[in-house]
Amino acid sequence: MRGLSLIAALGLTCLAGYLLGTRRLGLSRAGFRAAVAATLEAIGLGVLFFAVNLVVAVLPVLVSRAEPGRFVSFYGLDHVTIAAVSLLQGLVFRWWRDRG
Repeated sequence: MRGLSLIAALGLTCLAGYLLGTRRLGLSRAGFRAAVAATLEAIGLGVLFFAVNLVVAVLPVLVSRAEPGRFVSFYGLDHVTIAAVSLLQGLVFRWWRDRG
C-alpha cells in the first residue's frame, strides 16, 4: 500500500508539472518530449558511467586478491555515492556534448 501512495504522489507531481508548464508557462509539448528524450539519454549515459566506474573500482580489488594470503573485500564498493556520481557524470557529459 505504501508503494502505491508513493507512485500516486509522483504521478500527481509529474502531471502538475506538465500542466503548469503547458498551461501557465506556455511551454510546448514537443519541447516536453525532447526534454524526456534528453533525460532518458542522460540516464543511459549515467548507467554506462556506472558500469565503467564499477569495473575501474573492482579491478584493483581483484588484483590484490590474486596475491597469496591477501583478502580485500568488495563491500567498500557498495556505496550509493558511486551511483549518484555516475548519474552526475552522465548528465554533465550529455550537457557538454550539447554545448560543444
